[in-house]
Amino acid sequence: MFEKKLIVVGLPMIAVTYGLSRFSYGLMLPYINETMNMAQSTSGVISSLSYIAYCIAIVLSMVFSNRVSSKSILVIAGLSSIMGLGIISISFNPAVLGLGIFLAGLSTGFSSPPYANIVELNVETRLQNQTNSWINSGTSVGTAFTGAVAILMTDSWRETYFIFMVIAIFVLIANYKVLPKNQPLKEKVIVGFSREEWRRATPLILASLLLGISCSAYWTFSRDFMFQIENVPLYLGEWLWVIIGIAGLLGGTAGVFVNKYGLMPAYRISVLALSTSSLLLGTFADYIIVGWLSPALFGSSYIFMTGVLIVWGISVFKSNPSFGLGIPFLILALGQAIGSIVSGVIADISGYHDLFTGASIIGYVALVFKQKNTKIS
Repeated sequence: MFEKKLIVVGLPMIAVTYGLSRFSYGLMLPYINETMNMAQSTSGVISSLSYIAYCIAIVLSMVFSNRVSSKSILVIAGLSSIMGLGIISISFNPAVLGLGIFLAGLSTGFSSPPYANIVELNVETRLQNQTNSWINSGTSVGTAFTGAVAILMTDSWRETYFIFMVIAIFVLIANYKVLPKNQPLKEKVIVGFSREEWRRATPLILASLLLGISCSAYWTFSRDFMFQIENVPLYLGEWLWVIIGIAGLLGGTAGVFVNKYGLMPAYRISVLALSTSSLLLGTFADYIIVGWLSPALFGSSYIFMTGVLIVWGISVFKSNPSFGLGIPFLILALGQAIGSIVSGVIADISGYHDLFTGASIIGYVALVFKQKNTKIS
């Protein structure tokens, strides 16, 4: 029964750290730009700070997983989210905004790996994939919530981020009360992985990098693009994040799908759908139906894809699930950091149509990678 309690507190924490703290920037960007009048390249660089912070935090989270309890790391995640959201809400120039985005981005890297360890220690094996996938789907809940709040608050982005900060405080308190206090620390240091494990992880690492680069354009610029398309109703731009978030709840089924049909079928379906969502936006954005179909595909496939990467990573590094989750997420975020910067430059030079079409091609290339002799346990 503990897996249900873990999902009840873990899903909201992921919703706060990923949805509210990290991906909300793309949602709020049109309103922030009205206040700060930033160039698209500047917006891309600021977006990349979130991913860079994520990379730093997830490395620290993995390295210290054998020295600091999972609960303590999650407390750090909650505190960095609270501080980052608070700074964003009072930011008055791009530099201060960037600082807030960076601190909020740290929370995402600190939040994911500890849950993998807690799940391994407290949830029976047959339910671990599903539990990890459902906790991971908190990204969708957070994304849908940020979209709904943005609609209600219109362009009051500072007040919106203040509300997010208050929510983050309550979620941190809930996790502090529910999560196990005395979890054993792993004695194994993260340096003892075999050459065979790294060999089997190579396709996973390359796939994660390309997928991170591919999806970064969507997270950062899709909503801004929707607002600029004359033939698309304004309400589609306003509801874009809600559509992405609600559709993303389907991604919580990734663990069940993998258990029933296998890892590679799940991977290929998610990558095809994810890449197609960008292709539709880049080539057929003028059609209203695409304004619904593209974000629905993106939301469901992104969460599904990250759930698949969790299962893939843990199956490769079976001796340390925190590391197995952290590696693909680290590389995914590295790709997103690179992609955010490049996306801003491409948007400035060639426009959004070329940006999203190019992003889809990079995603399709990731289909060439496959699992190497790893059994899902």
